[in-house]
Amino acid sequence: MSPEGMAWLSAGMGIAIAAVGTAIGIAMLVGKSVEAVARQPEERATIQRLMILGIAFVEALCLYALVVCLVLARKGGSGEGPHAASEPEKAPAGQVDSAE
Repeated sequence: MSPEGMAWLSAGMGIAIAAVGTAIGIAMLVGKSVEAVARQPEERATIQRLMILGIAFVEALCLYALVVCLVLARKGGSGEGPHAASEPEKAPAGQVDSAE
């Protein structure tokens, strides 16, 4: 498999694992928050506020993983590394490049 293909595969698997971890974390947060409200209904507002704050932190971790995976996929297809193409040929001495 090419390095570009491996980078895309790694990025896809990385974000999938991060999304599953995020789903588990949010499910645990919400479940425990519901239990806490069932035990102390008068503290519902405080518990809800803390639950939403916790969900935001867990979701931020997934967004960080998304950024890392996108950078990984971008590096795999950028042409860097041992399989990179050689530099473009320069015009022979005495000839002027048309781009100049």
